[in-house]
Amino acid sequence: MIGNTEAVLFDLFETLISEYEGGVRKVDRTGRNDAARLGLEHDVYRREWGARHRRRMTGEFSDYKAVMRHILEGQRATINEQELHKMYEERIAEKKAAFTGIDPEVIALLDKLKRDKIAIGLISNCTEEEVRGWQTSGLASYFDTVLFSYEANCAKPDPAIYLLACERLNVKPDQCLFIGDGGSDELNGASRAGMRACQAVWYLPESMREKTYGCPQLVRPMQVMQAVAGQLE
Repeated sequence: MIGNTEAVLFDLFETLISEYEGGVRKVDRTGRNDAARLGLEHDVYRREWGARHRRRMTGEFSDYKAVMRHILEGQRATINEQELHKMYEERIAEKKAAFTGIDPEVIALLDKLKRDKIAIGLISNCTEEEVRGWQTSGLASYFDTVLFSYEANCAKPDPAIYLLACERLNVKPDQCLFIGDGGSDELNGASRAGMRACQAVWYLPESMREKTYGCPQLVRPMQVMQAVAGQLE
C-alpha cells in the first residue's frame, strides 16, 4: 500500500492497449461495408448495432454472430451464416491487433505497481471476441483480478462492477484508484462507486483530451504512481 491506495483498477481499450497507431486504426477498414454484406442499409445497421450496445456488453448475447442474427431477424432479412462467420473472424483479428504495440511505459508501470505490492485489477466493457488477445498479450500475468463485463453481466458505469472488483481484491472503494480514458462514463462511475479516478490520455489524440471529467489527466502511464501516492489531488 502507498498512502491510502491498496489497489489500482484499469480500463483496457485506449488505456492499456489501443486500436490506433499514429492516429490511424491498426486494422484498415477502408472499403469495408458490413451493412451491405448483411443486406441492410447503412443507417439501419448502425442504429440496430448501437441499440444493442448495453446488452452486448453485459453478455445477453452469446457472441457477435448472435447479435448479428438478432439484428437480421428483427429486419426480416436473410441470414447468411457463412458471411456471418467471416465477419466474426475479421472482428476477432481486428480486436487482437489492439494488443500489439503496447506502450512500453504501460508495462513499466505494471512492473512498478507489482514491486510496490499494489493490487492490480481490470474492468473492461467488452464482448468475448474483443478480448481474445488478452491471455497472450503479456498483460494478463500482472493482474490480480480481471472483470470482463460480458462475464460479469454488468458494465461500467454501473457501480456494481466496480464494487465486484473491490470484493475480489478485498479492498474498500476509497482504497482504490481507477484509471481509464473516460469512455462509457467510466470515470464518473468510479467516483460514484466511492473511488478516486484519473483520466488516462496517453493514447488519446489532442482533440479528445479537451473533454474533462473533473479528475486529473495523466499524459504518461508512470504518472499513475503520483496519483497512487496522492500527489495529484
